[in-house]
Amino acid sequence: MRANLADLSIGNDQTGDANVVRHFTIGQATVIKVGIDTHELRFFQGGALVRTIPVTTGKVGFGTRSGIKVIMNKERTRIMDSVTVDIPAGSSDAYRLKVEYAMRLTNSGEFLHAAPWSVGAQGRANVSHGCTGMSMSNAAWLFERSKIGDPVEYTGSVKPMTLTNGYGDWNLTWNAWGKRSAAV
Repeated sequence: MRANLADLSIGNDQTGDANVVRHFTIGQATVIKVGIDTHELRFFQGGALVRTIPVTTGKVGFGTRSGIKVIMNKERTRIMDSVTVDIPAGSSDAYRLKVEYAMRLTNSGEFLHAAPWSVGAQGRANVSHGCTGMSMSNAAWLFERSKIGDPVEYTGSVKPMTLTNGYGDWNLTWNAWGKRSAAV
């Protein structure tokens, strides 16, 4: 990449100091698609379907959002505690679990992760509190191949992804995104 910044006005009577050249490599495009209503996750690389994984997503009252999310961070293990998402301790929906292969998608607590306790529902029913759960082996496979920044496209829910709940800008059209630019 070449950025001709020397003497370029950047506002407030300031200018760029120097031209810059940087080299980098862009890997194959990875896209993950989750069908909330079909209970499956499809992993694409370079436009080709690589693997289909049975999953479970949010049950009634804890619906998983439709829209484009982005893997924000990855943790090999994570403690998930329902009190952090406003489910009171002692409630019939309360939980405190150590999960493996956790990949955060939203600020409000949606993750992709291993959920071995729900294998019987995966591919058939939505039984989670909003996360996308899969078997231990499928979660390990996905964790190994996905990167922070990979888009995860969800369909099948009436609950939409919001712009401020993670990297929500991916849900804007190009024109709508451009209108939010400071350069306009």
